[in-house]
Formats: sequence, C-alpha cells, structure tokens
Amino acid sequence: MRPVVHFFLSFKFKITMLVTAMVLFAALGAGGVSLLIAESAMRQSIAQQEQALLATAAAYVERDIVAKRQMLKAFTEQPSGAEPALGDMQALLEAHSSLRDEFFNVTVFDTQGNLVASLVDRRARGTLNVAARQYFRDTLRTREGVTSAPFRSVLTGKPIVALTQPLLNSKGEIIGVVQGSIELLRPSFSARLDSLRSGTGGYLFIVTGDGVFVHHPNKALLLNHGDAGDGSLVDAVLGSADGWTDELLDEGVPTLLAHQRLREVDWVIAVSYPIQSAFAPMASVRTRALVAVAVVTLLAGLFGWLLVKLMLRPLLRLHRHVVDIDTGLAPISVFDVQGRDEFAQLSRAFFSLSRRRERAEKDLQRLATTDALTGIHNRRMFDDYFPLALARAQRAGQQVGLAFLDIDHFKSINDQHGHAAGDAVLVEFARRLSDAVRCTDTVARLAGDEFVIIFEQLPGGAEVSLLGAKIIEAMRAPFAAGGQLLAVSASVGIALTTELPVAADLVMRAADQALYGVKAAGRKGYAVNYVGAERVLRVRGA
Repeated sequence: MRPVVHFFLSFKFKITMLVTAMVLFAALGAGGVSLLIAESAMRQSIAQQEQALLATAAAYVERDIVAKRQMLKAFTEQPSGAEPALGDMQALLEAHSSLRDEFFNVTVFDTQGNLVASLVDRRARGTLNVAARQYFRDTLRTREGVTSAPFRSVLTGKPIVALTQPLLNSKGEIIGVVQGSIELLRPSFSARLDSLRSGTGGYLFIVTGDGVFVHHPNKALLLNHGDAGDGSLVDAVLGSADGWTDELLDEGVPTLLAHQRLREVDWVIAVSYPIQSAFAPMASVRTRALVAVAVVTLLAGLFGWLLVKLMLRPLLRLHRHVVDIDTGLAPISVFDVQGRDEFAQLSRAFFSLSRRRERAEKDLQRLATTDALTGIHNRRMFDDYFPLALARAQRAGQQVGLAFLDIDHFKSINDQHGHAAGDAVLVEFARRLSDAVRCTDTVARLAGDEFVIIFEQLPGGAEVSLLGAKIIEAMRAPFAAGGQLLAVSASVGIALTTELPVAADLVMRAADQALYGVKAAGRKGYAVNYVGAERVLRVRGA
C-alpha cells in the first residue's frame, strides 16, 4: 500500500501531471482559439451568403413592384385619339386579362374617391369611397403613382398593398385613380419569398418603415406592428444601416440577422437565421477537434498543434474560395469538392446554396423578361434590347427595322367569344409571328394585343417589305380558339432607319405613324415608314 501512495505523492508524478495538465490546457487553449478563428471566418462566409440571398429576394420584390406599376401605367395610357372616360373603365379592365395574373384586384376611383370600376366584382361599383385614405390623397397631390401602407381590404377583408396610378385625360387633368391590389397572402407573393429559405432554416420577413409586417411566415402578424423595443429584430432592421449582426435574440434564440432596405418602397427585407442552425456543422467539428486535441496532447503537444493546423486547412481553403467567389476570381464549382468529412460536406452545402441562388436569379430574370401568356419577350425585355440593337446596327453600318402590330378588332373577339378565346388568339398570334420572322429578329408582346418586332441585319429597305408581307400572309389561315375557327388579321406599321445613330423613341414614333396609317386605310395590311419622314410612304393590304 505504501509504495502506491508514495508514487502518487512523488514529485515526479506531480511534475508529470503538471506538465501534462499544462500541455493539455495549452493544447485545448490553442485548439479553442483556432476554432474561434475558424468560426469567425465561417460566420463571415455565412453572413455573406445570407446577404447575397437577401439581395436576390430584394431584387425579386422590387422587380415585381416595378413590373406591376408599369402594367398599371400602361393601362392608363390610352391610344392616341382615345379619350379615357370613367364610364368605360369597367369594360377596359375586363378587356385587359393580363391584369388578373398580376393583381388580386384592380379598381378605378373618381377624383372624389368613389369606386367606379372593379376587375373582381363589377357589382361593387358605388359601394366604396377612399377619399380619406392617405395613398389616394398622395396620388392626387403628387400626380404620380404611390405604394400604400399595408391595410385590410374593405371589399375582401384580406391584407393587401395598393399601387396607384393617376388617370389623365388629353388635357393632362386627373379624372380618376387606378389602384392595383397585391394580396399579401397570395402564393405568387408570399410563397415565392418563403421558398427562398426552404430547407436552409430561418425565415424571411418584410416590414414597412413604420414597423408594420408586410411579409412573415406567421401570417397572423401581417398588418401588425412588430415589437420595436430595444434589442428586438424590428428595432434592429429599422434603426441601423443595411448589413448583418449576430448579437440578437429571436424569441430567446441567438440569431444571425441580415437586412436590406428596398429602393422602390419604404420597406426593409430581412432574414433571421438561428445561430445553432447556421453553425451546426461547426459544432460537430468543434467536439471532434477537442477530443482529438485531448488525445493527442497525451502523446505530444507539438503533434497536437500540427494536427490542429492540418485540420484548419480545409476551412481556410473554404474561406479563400468564398473570398474568390465574392470577388469574381473563381466560379461556385470550387465548392463542389470530394470527401466525406465535415469540411467537404460544408463546402458542398455552400455549393448547393450558391447553385440554388443562381437558379433563383435566372428564374427571376426569365420571369422579368418573358410574357407570361405567350412565352415570348415582354415590354421590359424590349425596352432593354432595342437600344442595344440600334447600337449594334450603328457599329455594323446596317439598317434596323421596327414593326408595331395590333390584332384587328381584338376587343370584339374578347366580347363575342370570351377572354379564353382571346388568350388563345394571342398565343397563336405570337407563335405565327415567331415562325414568320428570321432567327435574327426579336418578337415581343408589349401589352394586350400590341406586339413588336425588331428586324436586325437588314441588307436593304426591300427586305423589310417582304417581311411585312410574310407576316400578313402568316395570319391568313383561320385561328382555332374556343372550339371554333376565327378569321384574324393584323395591322403592321414598320419603321426603317435611314441614318444612324438615331434615338429609339424616334424609331418607335415612326413605327407608330405607320401603324396608324394602316388603320386609317382600313386595317389588315402593312405600311413602311422611314425614320424622319413626315408621312407614311407605302400602305399595302393583305
């Protein structure tokens, strides 16, 4: 018994235990510091990923609002010579079927705030007055479209945000206000935002500058003021510049919060990501690293230090990849590494997240530039593409043609055969247009039955006349719509550039003059007008 007791009380044992403890504590301290550095680097990387995803969501919301506002503006802009009348607004709303795809409801009010037209329910006319609402007064005061604060619709009882656009007569006087309602619970608005966080943990939310929830996974919070007390998420996003922080609690849970203000409206979009979920892979790495350090310390402190250094290399490499991707020096494929360890899994997780973000951005771009009904380019794509086409033609020394097309008596088709038949005519019309033009030409739908074609690489003015005749000929066969065959014709106004450079609006004005020349001549034909000419030079029937 005495030798055993003597061994445990011996100086040699004590020194051995002291050195072992010092090496152990040093190794554990070094390992802990290394893990803290790694976690800080990972924290920065995840924050950058969250901010990138947040920028994608913000861009989607802003593009959606801008697109809807442009659609309302396009609706209020009547064709030349047509005087808008409040009595015609109900029929005009019902004739613009594309409004149903973008808005929960579109209404028209006179300058006294009385409801005169409703896309959803024409029986609601005369049952509502919005003269006291701030967004209505702001629209009359500024003569511009505004975005309302979120509120509950009197007609439907659902939470909405209203976009407005003044309705002007030919003298520039306001005769009414057009209002497009965006339902905050509609899947096209809320579900698409929630899907950006699917499978990643955390959630997106949007609040107004006054702290009212516009979007939140808990739909019961919509239209309510968020808790704006010190230390709350709402207080953080409203009281600080765009960025991120990980020093807040979300219902008692430590959270990484990133937020960004929108430019088009006074809204702030934010993402709350629980720290535990964000750094779950790091927790597993930390436990294994500490156990490894403890075991290796019993063998040799130096080997433990080298092991920690080797373990940190994949994470440092991952950090370099994040920096290279952020600066554009490397593609996201550098994240797609082989291996079964935690760092390889984390790298592949970054790759999957980045790839989903790229797909989301491409989908948003496609949705923003494609007409939802016909599948061809939309007005936004045309506005971006046409100036580029003129610049290319100037560099190549070639002419550019621009055709404006209207379906003759399209309103009558809608009135006599229904909107479903009208939609079928629009889809078939777009298909025939695409088949009739060359591969170098661009076809787009501006609004309703208004289409446009950009002709590039024209060897001379004669070619555009052949293309105009070919388009008219393509529409000669009857259109199948609603189980019946309809005779459909088109009026085509073509503008041809003579000298470059030339402003895009001058070319569009020349095409518009040619189109109205065809209509004045009885429709069902095409006309060619040279940019700068004061009259239409040729009008040819079908």
